[in-house]
Amino acid sequence: MWLLFTGFLAAAYALQVPKGYNPENLILGLIYAWFCIYMFFSHVSTDYVTKPWNIAFAFINRQLSHIRSWILSLVYAIFVFAVIAITVFSLPESDSSTRIQRLIALAGMILFLLFVFATSTNHRAVKWNTITTSILLQFLLALFVFRSQAGHDIFQWASTFAQGYLSKAWHGTSFVFGENVANSGLFAVSVFPAVIFFAATVQVLYYINALQWLLRKCASVFRAILGVSGAEAVVAVASPFLGQGENALLIKPFLPLLTPAEMHQIMTSGFATISGSVLYGYIAMGVSGQALLTSCIMSIPCSLAISKLRYPETGVPITKDKVVVPPSQEKPANILHAAGEGAAIGINIALLMTANLISLLALLYAVNAALTWIGNFLTIHELTLQLITGYIFVPVVWFMGIENKDVLLVGRLLANKIWANEFVAYDILMTTYKDLLSERSHIISTYALCGFANLGSVGLQIGVLSALAPKRAGDISRLAVSAMICGAVSTWVSASIAGMLI
Repeated sequence: MWLLFTGFLAAAYALQVPKGYNPENLILGLIYAWFCIYMFFSHVSTDYVTKPWNIAFAFINRQLSHIRSWILSLVYAIFVFAVIAITVFSLPESDSSTRIQRLIALAGMILFLLFVFATSTNHRAVKWNTITTSILLQFLLALFVFRSQAGHDIFQWASTFAQGYLSKAWHGTSFVFGENVANSGLFAVSVFPAVIFFAATVQVLYYINALQWLLRKCASVFRAILGVSGAEAVVAVASPFLGQGENALLIKPFLPLLTPAEMHQIMTSGFATISGSVLYGYIAMGVSGQALLTSCIMSIPCSLAISKLRYPETGVPITKDKVVVPPSQEKPANILHAAGEGAAIGINIALLMTANLISLLALLYAVNAALTWIGNFLTIHELTLQLITGYIFVPVVWFMGIENKDVLLVGRLLANKIWANEFVAYDILMTTYKDLLSERSHIISTYALCGFANLGSVGLQIGVLSALAPKRAGDISRLAVSAMICGAVSTWVSASIAGMLI
């Protein structure tokens, strides 16, 4: 297999490289590199890599053992802050990215973190090395995407691939409902078939053990670098793929045994990102797929940082020193069976989305009608929850680096996301506000809205997790609102980092 792939790569590069740079060549090279590493470690023990790393790390720890841990954490945090600040202010200015705007976004990131720390359940238990490393990882990823051609091309290709792959759901829709319906552009017709198709794809990947392998490897890295438990690492990595609720299925046997901090983190991961099943729906609206994918990946370390600031670990997790992805209790008979089960899961998700959208939008407009009626007595035109909350969010969006003229509009977008959901907010962003916001404000808003942190999702998570762990229903309900706020703050931090680098 390796020889065949190597021969194919050599022939492809010999034909394509003379034509000039092409992002497709870069992606093919990355796939080949990953394949070579996979083949190598299939025959060579990973101890050859991990042992030298552990020895070097232990040696450094011994040399620094005489220094108090809080001093080391402080020095590390100052170093990371200096790296971020120097990098941000050394980048050349442009009309849409001045150093003043970057300074505001940097201050916003710090203020968001301080706000979460101020509300922490146990200030002394916060592990600052975990927080600092998470923010550094998030910043480096954003820097790679925004300021390097390779990073831009990789995520642009990933966006194009995701859009092209999920768009194949059109053929199934066309067969069932006809081409006229498939091309109608209706929300349900554009989004729900892609949700079903992606859910089927996930189950097929799970059946062939590809998803478990990827989650184990990625989770092992995050557990080693950030010092979180195996259960937390698995769910954090899985959230951008599976979304809220489904991510917890991966650790179902451990759910009744999780510490409160782990439960809070698992819920925060679900609120801090969107799932792959709804990705195509946003892309179909016209939202930047590159920004959505970048935000999803950035949310992995960011959700860990924010949750551990708000609810630090004080217990001993059962998966502290290991990463386990339990096998499915009822393994499908074959790939077709797996795809069918995935489609069933997808239709349930689509129906839940439908019910949430109908009920929440109806309730929102009912409340707004009452507020508007009350406001008319005071000559306040169109008094609504979005209007009230939009003003509250003005300082929040200003600290993301949004341009001054757009802060009120983006504040209303955040309000729509919290009270309704991100679907509604993205729809307004791509229609009503499409020509009203500057390009800078539009990009930052995309990051700020990229998460499931809304009131409807609170009920969804409580329902799903309580069904999976009935004895923990009280803890889940108690932690839900806190986790939702942490998920929202995670997207605000991502937006602030975008404001520093675009």
